[in-house]
Amino acid sequence: MKVHLLLIILIKFVYSINRNSISLNTLKQIEDLSTLPDNSLFTKWRPIYHFASPNSWMNDPCAPFYNPTTENYHLYYQVQPGHVQWGKISWGHAKSKDMIFWEDVTSWEGYKYVALAPGVGNNQSIKGVFTGSALPVTINGNIENGTITFIYTSVKQLPISWNGIYELESETQSLAVSYDDGVTFQHYENNPILRSPPTGMNVTGWRDPKLKKWPEMDVLLYGSNQGNYYMTISSGIRGIGPRLLFYKAHPNDLTKWTYLGPLLAVNGNYTVNEIWSGSLGYNFEVSNTFALLEKAADGGDNRTIHTFAILGTEGGNTTLHQSTHWSVWIQGNIIKTSNDSPIINILAGGVADWGDTYALNSFHDPKGDRRIFYGWVMEANNNYGERSFGYNGQITLPRQVFVQVYTNVVDIDESLTQQGPWTVLSNTDGTYTFKTLGIRPIDEVIKLRQNNNPVYLVSQTFNQPTLFTSLNISSTNFELQAYINVSSNTSAGFVFRRSSNGLEYTTLIYDPVSQYLILNRTYSSLIPMFENNTIYAKHALLTTKIDDHTTQKELLSLRIFVDNSLVEIYANNRTVIATHIYPTFSDSTGLGYIVDGQDGSVTFNNVSIWLNLQNAFPKRPANSSINLVNDMTNGATLSSTIHSLFYSFLILISFGNPATYSATFALNGTLSPNITLNVGDQLQFNLATTVSIHPLTICQNSAVSNFCKAATTSDELNTPITNAGDTTSVVFNTSGTYYYGCHNHPGMGAMINVIQTVTTASSSSSTGSLSTSTKGTGARHKLSVLFLFAVIVSLFTIIFT
Repeated sequence: MKVHLLLIILIKFVYSINRNSISLNTLKQIEDLSTLPDNSLFTKWRPIYHFASPNSWMNDPCAPFYNPTTENYHLYYQVQPGHVQWGKISWGHAKSKDMIFWEDVTSWEGYKYVALAPGVGNNQSIKGVFTGSALPVTINGNIENGTITFIYTSVKQLPISWNGIYELESETQSLAVSYDDGVTFQHYENNPILRSPPTGMNVTGWRDPKLKKWPEMDVLLYGSNQGNYYMTISSGIRGIGPRLLFYKAHPNDLTKWTYLGPLLAVNGNYTVNEIWSGSLGYNFEVSNTFALLEKAADGGDNRTIHTFAILGTEGGNTTLHQSTHWSVWIQGNIIKTSNDSPIINILAGGVADWGDTYALNSFHDPKGDRRIFYGWVMEANNNYGERSFGYNGQITLPRQVFVQVYTNVVDIDESLTQQGPWTVLSNTDGTYTFKTLGIRPIDEVIKLRQNNNPVYLVSQTFNQPTLFTSLNISSTNFELQAYINVSSNTSAGFVFRRSSNGLEYTTLIYDPVSQYLILNRTYSSLIPMFENNTIYAKHALLTTKIDDHTTQKELLSLRIFVDNSLVEIYANNRTVIATHIYPTFSDSTGLGYIVDGQDGSVTFNNVSIWLNLQNAFPKRPANSSINLVNDMTNGATLSSTIHSLFYSFLILISFGNPATYSATFALNGTLSPNITLNVGDQLQFNLATTVSIHPLTICQNSAVSNFCKAATTSDELNTPITNAGDTTSVVFNTSGTYYYGCHNHPGMGAMINVIQTVTTASSSSSTGSLSTSTKGTGARHKLSVLFLFAVIVSLFTIIFT
């Protein structure tokens, strides 16, 4: 697409003044966002009160847990720092006291938020660290001093696809332990703990281990609670269907696992109910099984326990979803088979999120005795202008799942006796007790309001259609709660992010005839390359019997969160949609009612709105962008062709016309040369390749085995460099032992031995110093045979890998 030269010049001029200040009035005229500079739209559509990586690509939430020792909640997440597309995946890390306000571990800056990186400490994960889980126990299964054990999928080969070729041992399961509240890790020396799927199984995937204790499973299989640990691994069998593989470990050893069989096995594209329940696809990912007790507060009996699973499914072929990736749930009974292995018999199934949420991952919160889920919300920009965004994806608000029980339900349309997202018990009076999986934001979400006074609106009844009746409220950041009395043939809902000229707007309506909650994004953005499809979520309003002569239809209960571009909707705590919209006008902030239908009336009751919800990461600046890697190809393609990250150092030690040593060193410690210098020599490093999570540091006072791992600021002789083209220089004014190496990785680096051969005026200095000078002292320099060997081996490694 063409962009006028004058407009390009204007954009570049505005950008040169402030890289994040491109106005919407300019933006709406731009036909090709890919012409914009990196990160120039970083704050334009970025959500504020949702969990997100500081920048770059992010996807699955990983290893959520609560550490009772530190009273911290933790959430890891998949991330590719410096990229805006999926590729060589690491884990980012943040912690919280309440799951609402978060703090990056250890910092949002640079790559300090990266916790687990490909190949770091584990040669099984050289292509990525995929999703996993954590428990606050030791490797021997004991609770001890806040120790955390992690089990995750280590990836040694890409690409991996459920409908492509799958190489055995491309995915293995590895273990790591943390003794400092999940900040640093010690990897199990005999990783992987599981090397391949069960023998003879032609799998479509084998990843995302979920670790737990399961007393009810112990009782079923062995007659008593034996304290065993259980683990599910998401998978599928090619040409047959998805599988949830089930493993057991002894209470005192989390390194040895026994395969028990498939806990869940269905045919490809299986569905409980095609209209209501979504598809289980052909391969499972990020699957969670859990038990929930009916609670009186939600209509239950405080006795009955139900078994559920929430599943990410790939390849589902239905017409009711915008993607072949579904987030679904099933409920079932676990039975013991003839070979003494358990399997789930499906009773019910539904959709956990009808929007763009995937990879829902959970943990049991012991503080509230509740099951909490997080999900990854994919962007809906179709990768258009992605580098100008500078980020990709967020995490949902934390969601509590629970058993919702309704009594005296009337089967109006004779659908309750079908399988669907419910189970029913018939009562003697012809009514039913209706049970389903409830989903709601955790109670702590109200903290985002931070004592903001809500706007309360008086009840309003409409007897005629209206496309837009303004609430006289404008906002890009709000929470709205409402109860709507909808007649049987009139649809109603809300309009939000509406521009004053009416060209941009998004509508959410409920249609009682079709029983769909409908999020219409047709006019959400003037930019046609962004996703604008309409999302349909099946949703029924229940009718209950009050007495022999009276029935009552429940009100439509809506809770709508709009966080700039991210929209998250909860209907009656049963139906959820999360997705994105990207309005272009600066005044696309209007909020109002919409009513459609010629007969019947609609009443909006108890409408409450909270504006300007708080930042989920209060210690981050609004612009936490990072310089993006300029790949010739996307991250996934690059990661499949490069064996490992590497540095290119140009070592310059001045002596008149200084000798130049140019070499490429692999980042694995063994190929990095030790260097001998004289007092007064200068060492300069020029980084030829962006090295993402492995900043180069020159340091002192380090242990030889660690090089510059976790060097303190006072020990660093330079500011760590990361990006291609970065240069740093150090003049060594004192003899002694120094190091260069990776700021985040033990063993990745080498020694600099500075010897006293020439007395210089500066030799009394106690440390090295940063210098931009290229002037040396005329010192000699020595390079060992190891250096030359490293050059040759490194070149062969890079050329033939």
